Amino acid sequence: MRGIILALAFTLVEPNFSSSKIYLYNYEGLILNGLPEPGLARAGLRLSCKVEISVLSQRNHLLKIRSPQLEEYNGIWPRDPFIRASKLTQMIASYLTKPFKFEYSNGRVGNIYAPEDTPIACINLMRGVLNMFQITTKKSQNAYDLQEAGIGGVCLTRYVIQEDRRNNRVSITKTKDLNNCQDKVVKDIGMTYIRPCPSCPLIVKGTAAFTYKLKYADSGTLITEAVSQQVYQISPFNEPTGVAVTEARQELTLVEVKNEHVSPPEIQLQNFGGLPYRFSPLLLQMPIQLIKTKNPEQRIVETLQQVIQDNQQELHGDAPYKFLELIQLCRVASPDTLESVFKQFSDKFHHRIWLLSGITMAGTIDSLKFLKLRIRNDDFKYIEALLTVSFALHLTKADGHTIAVAADLVTSSRLERIPMLRQIAYLGYASMVNRYCSLASSCPSEALQPLHDLAAEAASKGNEDDIVLALKAIGNAGEPASIKRILKFLPVFSSGASNFPVHIQVEAVMALRQIGLKDSRKVQDILLQIFVDHSLPPEVRMMACVVIFETGPALPLVITMANVILKETNMQVASFVYSHMKALSRIGFPRFYNVSAACNIAIKLLSPRLDRLSYRYSKVIPLGGYYSDYQAGAFGKIFLMNSPRTMFPSALISSWIVNYAGAATSLLEVGVRAEGLTDIIRKQNIPFAEYSTYRKIKEIGKTLLGWRELPSENPVLSAYLKLFGQELAFADINKDLIQQAMKLVTGPADRHTWLKRVIHQIQNGIAGRWVQPLYSGEFRHIVPITVGLPLEYSLYTTALAHATARVDVKLSPSLSGDFRPSQLYESSLQLRADISPSIYFNSVAMMGINTEYFQSSIEIHTKLRVQAPLKFDAKIDMKEKSFKFGTTPCQQETEIAMGRHKAFAVSRNIGEPGTVKKIPVLPEGTGSNILKEHFKSSERTSREGAVTQREASDILPKKYSYGPEQELHHSAEGKTYTQAICVKVTRFGCQACFYRRARDASVLKNTYFHRLIGEHEAKIVLKPAPTDAAIDKIQLEIQGGSRAASKIIQVVTLESEEEDDSSPDDVVQMKLKKILGIENVFKVGNRTQRHKKGKTQMTEFRVEPNAKYPSSSSSSSADTSSSSSSSSSSSSSPSSSSSSSPSGQKVKNQDAKDKTLEPRNRDESSSSSSKSSSKSSSSSGDSSKSSSSSSGDSSDSSSSSHSSSSSDSGSSSSDSGSSDSTSSSSSSGSKAPRPGSRHQLVREPNSSNSSSSSSSSSSSSDSEYSNRQVTYVCHSNPKFLGDSKAPDLAVILRAFRNDRKLAGFQLVLYTDLYSTRPRIQVFVSNITGSSRWKICADASIINAHKAAGYLKWGRDCQDYRISSEFVTGRFADHPAMQVKLEWPKVPSRVKSVASWFYTFIPGAAYILGYSEIQQKNPSQQAKLIVALTSPRTCDFVAKLPEVNILAFRLPLSLPVGPSLPASALQPPIWNFFSEAPSAVLEHLKARCSVSQDKITTFNEVQFNYSLPTNCYHILAQDCSPELKFLVMMKNAEESADLKAINIKLGSHEIDMYPANGLLNLMVNGVETPVENITYTSDFDASLMISSEKKGLSLVAPDYGIDKLYFDGRTFKVQVAFWMAGKTCGICGKYDAENKQEFQMPSGYVAKDAVSFGQSWILSEKPCAGACKLQRSLVKLEKTIRLEGEDSKCYPVEPVLRCMKGCSATETTPVTVGFHCLPADSAASLVEGQMKLDQKSEDIQDTVEAHTACSCEELQCIA
Repeated sequence: MRGIILALAFTLVEPNFSSSKIYLYNYEGLILNGLPEPGLARAGLRLSCKVEISVLSQRNHLLKIRSPQLEEYNGIWPRDPFIRASKLTQMIASYLTKPFKFEYSNGRVGNIYAPEDTPIACINLMRGVLNMFQITTKKSQNAYDLQEAGIGGVCLTRYVIQEDRRNNRVSITKTKDLNNCQDKVVKDIGMTYIRPCPSCPLIVKGTAAFTYKLKYADSGTLITEAVSQQVYQISPFNEPTGVAVTEARQELTLVEVKNEHVSPPEIQLQNFGGLPYRFSPLLLQMPIQLIKTKNPEQRIVETLQQVIQDNQQELHGDAPYKFLELIQLCRVASPDTLESVFKQFSDKFHHRIWLLSGITMAGTIDSLKFLKLRIRNDDFKYIEALLTVSFALHLTKADGHTIAVAADLVTSSRLERIPMLRQIAYLGYASMVNRYCSLASSCPSEALQPLHDLAAEAASKGNEDDIVLALKAIGNAGEPASIKRILKFLPVFSSGASNFPVHIQVEAVMALRQIGLKDSRKVQDILLQIFVDHSLPPEVRMMACVVIFETGPALPLVITMANVILKETNMQVASFVYSHMKALSRIGFPRFYNVSAACNIAIKLLSPRLDRLSYRYSKVIPLGGYYSDYQAGAFGKIFLMNSPRTMFPSALISSWIVNYAGAATSLLEVGVRAEGLTDIIRKQNIPFAEYSTYRKIKEIGKTLLGWRELPSENPVLSAYLKLFGQELAFADINKDLIQQAMKLVTGPADRHTWLKRVIHQIQNGIAGRWVQPLYSGEFRHIVPITVGLPLEYSLYTTALAHATARVDVKLSPSLSGDFRPSQLYESSLQLRADISPSIYFNSVAMMGINTEYFQSSIEIHTKLRVQAPLKFDAKIDMKEKSFKFGTTPCQQETEIAMGRHKAFAVSRNIGEPGTVKKIPVLPEGTGSNILKEHFKSSERTSREGAVTQREASDILPKKYSYGPEQELHHSAEGKTYTQAICVKVTRFGCQACFYRRARDASVLKNTYFHRLIGEHEAKIVLKPAPTDAAIDKIQLEIQGGSRAASKIIQVVTLESEEEDDSSPDDVVQMKLKKILGIENVFKVGNRTQRHKKGKTQMTEFRVEPNAKYPSSSSSSSADTSSSSSSSSSSSSSPSSSSSSSPSGQKVKNQDAKDKTLEPRNRDESSSSSSKSSSKSSSSSGDSSKSSSSSSGDSSDSSSSSHSSSSSDSGSSSSDSGSSDSTSSSSSSGSKAPRPGSRHQLVREPNSSNSSSSSSSSSSSSDSEYSNRQVTYVCHSNPKFLGDSKAPDLAVILRAFRNDRKLAGFQLVLYTDLYSTRPRIQVFVSNITGSSRWKICADASIINAHKAAGYLKWGRDCQDYRISSEFVTGRFADHPAMQVKLEWPKVPSRVKSVASWFYTFIPGAAYILGYSEIQQKNPSQQAKLIVALTSPRTCDFVAKLPEVNILAFRLPLSLPVGPSLPASALQPPIWNFFSEAPSAVLEHLKARCSVSQDKITTFNEVQFNYSLPTNCYHILAQDCSPELKFLVMMKNAEESADLKAINIKLGSHEIDMYPANGLLNLMVNGVETPVENITYTSDFDASLMISSEKKGLSLVAPDYGIDKLYFDGRTFKVQVAFWMAGKTCGICGKYDAENKQEFQMPSGYVAKDAVSFGQSWILSEKPCAGACKLQRSLVKLEKTIRLEGEDSKCYPVEPVLRCMKGCSATETTPVTVGFHCLPADSAASLVEGQMKLDQKSEDIQDTVEAHTACSCEELQCIA
């Protein structure tokens, strides 16, 4: 019998309680937060009490808590003990000791009842206790899974039941997977715009395990012991061991069962729901501070007073926390309280700012009501209203009540009067609707109604600004219920939508972005129809592509888009979609895996040629990366959308998506859209519509089938800003706004009251202090734990700005009341300022328990403060081109930037509101682990011990030397790093120091999270540097113009450049050649070389063959000494010579280094060398040396020769730099060879057999030159521009010392831009003491094809040198340019950095797909060659030292036109480079030409077309609404080989036609002689006609025609670049769309060139003109078998046929599309004639088109 009872008991194992008994349990609940490793600080809480349970009825039970005790833990685990919280226990016990009632049946807990005034936190603690009694059993199963309800929600639970028959006991184990819940209890705040990834691993994971011991008794099953353990862990960087944990433990032990009857409680109990955790309906307490919210008005006043008091001079460290406290108090304040406080402080500036910021960021309905009332009463200033409304609507909690208040606010009449405020309000309201509807299953129509009403009203009135605002607001809301409103503005779905401008259609597409995240299928269906419609503007289709990919399309949809692109004729769309797919294929975000895989497949179907399109076509540029190990990354896309109507991008959008912990959000998006900007830069206000030709062009257009002028384009520049996918603001800058700004600058100031007030304020000085809270954001994730407390992960960020300023301004002369702002350019401004702006960021990341009674958590505090105090005097004189800036040196230590990061274990409780228990997570100064200690010698121990025992403030040393210093301390608790780097500028008495100190827990585990835990501090400090004399002031002075020379402190000389800078190797080589009797020879000219190494042959860069270089001679030596007795014959060719040594050593490549010859001037005799030297040196200010050598700039130095044998140490000779002034009197004016040389010896091509000397001095060396029968001409070009030019700019940076010694730097700029050889020289020198450190830079343009320069620095500019050369020429038979860089001497640090950089080149070349050739290149030379391989692509070839040759192609175009010989360019040659911008614009201009039957369009498409007889064709026309010009052409009457043109522009109608073998001109019907004609017209728009070659040229830039040329046979026209996309006719649209080049007037693309040309013929009335061709529809004569039945077919487009009464004499076949009907159909050609162009095209066939007619039977009525 006993066994049967036990068996039955096992099947009914549900625990229960017996009536008339009281069960007494001991209960203990424990929570600990921290890292799992021992020895680190943790924060926790322990609740212990006795639980008394008795039965009231079959389901109702009574629960009483006896002797509750709360203890806090804040210390090192497990060393430190728990501490009793007596006051907290007393407060909580008053609620916990009251009776509770709960329903309990079959092991399941039902509703819970408690006194009405019981706080939610106490009821949740009771839920934690009762959760221990929740057991769900199944009959006859020992192990099973189910979704069980608990305090954390309904989650997956696994049971295992074990029976102990011997002891009549049963043990039950259940485990819960808290990440697998059907209905999880969770609360997220501030995470509306974060989209989780369902398939991604979570960084927060939780589980719970319960163990029960039950005993069978006569009355049933009784729980005798229950233990629960719960663990939540967070891994911020997805590291298995880098985690922080929250551990919860509960123990429930039965201690006594008493037989006692219990009566029901006498107090009324309220039902508080079931076992799942309940959050408070009020806004939760901030987890990073615990404040009392009683009497909020008093607390707000006290907090405001304290904030103002603590932040008088600068922001206090506690300012962010006080601001958060103010926000918390404003959240609990009533509207009356807020009103009362505002009245107290409304007239106090600083109090008002803090208060309004706190109310705005509180985010409650009461704060929103308060702001609405203030705005209606007009209590806010303009800026205040913008900030408060924006922050309030974006930060307020969204629910039904706040939505109603916000809707009332945005529709108020006050906002209607302020457009910017209204815009921000609607966008903010829409964001609130988005947050509200994201939590509801369906969005109430009342919430969306204000947005829908705005859209409907704007559409009915045609108000484009309101339409844009409505679409942007609807896009922010992102609700599928708004789709119908959006479709009204999309052309495919609304017949009237095509009338809207393009930017409105784009906005309508963008409004679907947020909706696509909720209803992707519907949005994809809509946008796919837009994408495949080729008739829509490219910008609309490209934006549709963007939105489709944002909705996460599946593979079939992506492949469908790829198939559309395969047949795409618009290259803008094709390029954009291809690059977008390619960008998405590289993204590594888990959320986009499917899209990435689909795009990878799709791009394989597309042509790779789309990847080679230039940036003139639209592109998507990907940025960023993803780190899968840490589940973090950022992916950015730059959408570059080009318009065919402009050369500028029509839209530029930069979007960044951030992925972290499996969740993604659109962090930031900035967009700029430009439309019609090209119209702004050209001449405006020309009344084209009033001209007579305007009406004529319009009438002509009507005769063309289907022709329509392009829609009008309003010039506008718009920009918008989005955060988290929500548009915050946008702005439009239109033409009217720009004109108003110009009037503001040029007009009198008294017309603008606010401008006058601002200028008056500036003149009176500015003084004040400003503080502005910028941002306060919170992100919170809250889940319950088994104890009944909320576990919270949160992040709080606060930003504050502070500034103090005192500025005094003096203007001379003083401004009058009616002055113009432009007069400021002629005034002298004196400014004295003392400003100190700063910004403070504070961020707290928290993990732990947060209730209104206590908080126990781990907090990571991050602070960043940046300030820039500056005190200065400035004087600006625009008229005198003078600027002077002075400031005081570093007088005290000033902290520029400080960042601090530290982790704490924190405990707070309401019983001790002013006390915060906070200790670092990583302990300091504790004992070390003996297992990790190392043996140390006595000496080392004493030394390290002294360092280890220093205080934290002493770790950062007071005095530092230049360079980094690091210390590393190991202990069991962590690693400590200290670092200091100081850069001293002693001449200015200042030094900048970077200090860093770090202690982390990476010694425990080497993870990023453990490195984060601890303390990190870094700061940048400016402090005084020790100097030998006090510095009173630091001054920067800039002087330009004629007064620059007066500011020079140290005379600029080139003494350093006169010294011999030849290397020792060159000297040895020269001596060796002299001993061996080898004569130096010269090598002249740049030639095409082939360098062979093995069998490898490389194509070298060569200069233009027609480029003449007067200075291209190269030599291996400068001259010979006067005492040399042996010589060898030089090369007889001026372009080829060489020198060699008997040892076989190779001479350096002369062509590669462009060596130039620089002669030395010799004295008449050695006895008089001293006098001559002193004379020549005095002319230039340079000291002469005993021996000198030429110094090169962009080429190697020439070899030096010794002076004569009679010269000793006391004699000297001057070099070319110092002797020029005395020896160049007879030199010619030819250009010099290179910067830095003043004389150049050039072999005269026609005087190889003559002998003469150009030098004024005669010596033995001159005789030697004569004996060699080589004539050289000495050219004059000053080596130092200061000899002949005054400086253009002087910049002096100096320190004023009390000992009056100079200290600082000086920069002097010399320019010679208008000579035959333009040149710039810059000299930077150290004017401190006797320092000879200098920087010398020289750049010059040698001729039209070559420029060179050098940079030298060091002691007298002699230590280091870099030279460069820029040459244009050809490479692989393509126009090209070459940049060559040489560095004979550079610092070793630069070499080491370069060597490190070279190691990355092979890998980068492989990844980027660049071709690479291994080749040994010169070690001190680099070349970059850019070759224009096509009009839209460039090839780059980089030759780097000792590495390789890289070759790659970029889709960029360069304005490389036909090369001009040097003789053709007029001086100054500098104009060649200064006109580079105009050359770029010239390259952008389009050209169309007609020669015989060959036509080349604006898009460079060539085709052959024969013009029909006597019919005008439209060659080029302005199809914009302005209709500025029209050019027509027909065959001339004399011969079919000759043409005649008619031009209509402005008030002119111009005919050019051949007659009697001559070209005739007729203007407005009047014959005009063409011989040497110059016809001009300047009425409104300029026009000029002139003779050119054998024809006439017409220039009308204001009309868009840059040049038109016609000679009767050849026609050429070039239009301005701003006409892009606005032309039409046979010359095309000038839009780079080659596939759509044959576009007919109707917009359709013709099948062939003949159909295209004939579509632009102007038909005439039968008897009114000579053209007898007209368009007509022709039925296909043959019967077509289509879809199994006979059909008759009609053309969908007409063809040319002769008029009635005329017969065709010439025909040509054309391809036409046909629409077919059943053969038995009653429809006829006449019936369907007007609508055939709207029918579908079923087949294509060839028909005959007439091109010439005979009209003998044509009858005309006289």
